[in-house]
Amino acid sequence: MNSLTYRRIVKGLTAIGIFIIIIMPGEILELLIELFHILWELFVEFLDISFEWVESMLDQVVEHIFETGLHDTQIIVFYILVSIGFLIGYRLYRITPKIYHRLQENIIASWTWHKTRTRLYWQNLTLINKIKFVAMSLGIVYVLIFFSI
Repeated sequence: MNSLTYRRIVKGLTAIGIFIIIIMPGEILELLIELFHILWELFVEFLDISFEWVESMLDQVVEHIFETGLHDTQIIVFYILVSIGFLIGYRLYRITPKIYHRLQENIIASWTWHKTRTRLYWQNLTLINKIKFVAMSLGIVYVLIFFSI
């Protein structure tokens, strides 16, 4: 097949996808939420398995180095993990305000840029195009509300 055929296939699939999104926005939203839920469960399971692996390795290392029993090994590993947790918490406590202020500045700059861009676009439209734009926007909102209820 040549590239023209591939382009037609892609355009057709895109048109079908847009049609499905317009007709069934509720189902698409539920599908996306379920997908994010599955990804979140996989991420949490990965974190749990990673933590269990680290804990098991620390158990073996402590038991080998100090030649302790099961109870003593668990106590030592617990305090090692608590110390690591406090260290991570302290580092996050120190770095969070910097990240917050940087994120706040970026959001304000982005908001200002988009607002300016939208205002300039609106000012450059003629009266007829403004009426068309508002009518199309209201029509799209109506169709989305109509099909989602």
